[in-house]
Formats: sequence, C-alpha cells, structure tokens
Amino acid sequence: MSWTERINAKLGERLHLVRGKDQGRQAWYYVLVDRLKMNIFLAMIHQGSLNLEDYGKILYSGWGENPPEHIVSKIKEEYDH
Repeated sequence: MSWTERINAKLGERLHLVRGKDQGRQAWYYVLVDRLKMNIFLAMIHQGSLNLEDYGKILYSGWGENPPEHIVSKIKEEYDH
C-alpha cells in the first residue's frame, strides 16, 4: 500500500493536495476536508473557483505547482502513523 493510500485509508480520504491559481499565481494547498462536506467538495473541486476553507481546514499552502519536500515530509510525519 502506498503512502497516499495509507493516508486516505486513515483519514477516510479527507486529506487532499489541491493545486490551482490564487490571484493569477500557481498555488498548492493541503486541505483536510470535513467529512460531512466531502461529497460537495469532490463535486465542486473540478467546477472552477472555490473557497477551500468552506470545506475544511487548510493545513499548509504555498506558491508554486508543488509543495516543497519539507512540507511533504511534515504531512507524512503528522498523518502517517
């Protein structure tokens, strides 16, 4: 089982890495989606612009296409028990 599969299994597929644009710049976000809002989040994520905080907690975010390795490591450390 891959790291992502283990994380998804533990958090009920609630942890998502979202990539998009913020103010015209590439950005990424690790979002822990509320269980009760998961279906709406999954439906809306591909529809265009949305406020991620409406669907859960933004754990980490930053500019660029991908999170830096130290953030990826931190997510693994915090959520891969």
